[in-house]
Amino acid sequence: MGWAVLGYVLLSIGVGAWAALRVKNSQDFLVAGRRLPLLWSMSLLFSTWFGSETILGASSAIAEGGLLAVIEDPFGSALCLFLVGVWLAKPFYRMPVRTFGDFYSLYFGRWTERIATPLMIISYFGWIAAQLVAMGQVLTHFFGIPSGWAIAIATLLILSYTFWGGMWSVAAVDLLQNVIIVVGLVILVFFFPSGWHARLGELPTDFLQFFPSADGVSWLNYLAGWMVIGLGSLPQQDMYQRVVSARCEKTARRAAVLASILYLTIGLLPLIGGIFVRLYHPEWLREGGEVAPILRLVEAYMPAWVQVLFWGALISAIMSSASGGILAPAALLAENVLGRWQRFSPLGRARLSVLLVALICLIMALYERNVYELVAESSIFSLVTLFVPMVVGLHFPHWRSNYGAIASMLAGVGAYYLMKAIGTPVHSLWYGMVGAVVGYLGGLVAERALRVNLHATA
Repeated sequence: MGWAVLGYVLLSIGVGAWAALRVKNSQDFLVAGRRLPLLWSMSLLFSTWFGSETILGASSAIAEGGLLAVIEDPFGSALCLFLVGVWLAKPFYRMPVRTFGDFYSLYFGRWTERIATPLMIISYFGWIAAQLVAMGQVLTHFFGIPSGWAIAIATLLILSYTFWGGMWSVAAVDLLQNVIIVVGLVILVFFFPSGWHARLGELPTDFLQFFPSADGVSWLNYLAGWMVIGLGSLPQQDMYQRVVSARCEKTARRAAVLASILYLTIGLLPLIGGIFVRLYHPEWLREGGEVAPILRLVEAYMPAWVQVLFWGALISAIMSSASGGILAPAALLAENVLGRWQRFSPLGRARLSVLLVALICLIMALYERNVYELVAESSIFSLVTLFVPMVVGLHFPHWRSNYGAIASMLAGVGAYYLMKAIGTPVHSLWYGMVGAVVGYLGGLVAERALRVNLHATA
């Protein structure tokens, strides 16, 4: 089985290398020349977060905590893609900017962009490192490679096509891998023993409850679960980059809506696996350990060829998330940080940035293995810092304020981490959102008051 998995990885790298032949300049590298057709664009958007956390993490979460434990993913992720399709794809595609960092410079000034860009870059590191750790665990599982070396090899495998082909390679590999993801997960559910759904009545009464109890705190925390990725991943470079890679505005809108439907549909399949574990093997949950229950489920019930398909689906999800994740902060680094560095061409800066981001995430994965908690943290981070300025920049031109945007970012992140440190029954992101709104209004008032004073003095 190990050699079949290796063959699949090499096939993916070959597809990425083939797609890299299309790269002629930095626009090809960063946004596929804005030429992706509908199927490619939909596949690219679907792959935004469908990684190891969706297959392994969500299945474990529902097995332990029921349906309310997985609102964030896949439901919040599907919401995010839907909002992109019906709300943001049109303005994103029409903006005269190369990166989402440029958006803040366009509407709020250079200083806002200089603060927003590092915030976006940093928010990706935990997510990418989590994928590298997961891929390293797969290599260790099949080939017995020591963990550190496995993570390093995983990084090189993903870099082998991302470094040369950028978004073209990411899109081509995603298209291949998404076919494996869909087929692998559908067949996995098909091979569950017949009649398992008849035992759903044995679950706790609130296990499949989709809405919380009537008290206000439960509802606030429930809505926070929807917001973490549902709103937090909207003001991000990877989302902007994937949208504008489409060949036209209409394609971008349709691709995002279709991707949201696909994400919700396919994202339910790992949840079914988690429910099956809860029904038939609750002892796996009590035993704990590093092996996710769904992996034990596959090994216990599936024939060898289905296991190969499942591992292919898992590897596909990891590779697509990692490669796309690396490319997003690399674009910001190349265009907004190293943009004035004329020693390299724009394409050279983009490739150098991919290498630097991968190196930082490799070091993080090697020395901080418990990175999975940082995945949700990265989306919350962007929600409490970047979301409010994005909404104002797009829809309230008379309220645009450089001071307001900067104050919103600082107040939002400050309020969030302060309340998280203190501890509160209400999710801390609510305090971060309130801080972001109050900070923006305070900065707006201060800026206008300063202008009035300057005008009066003149």
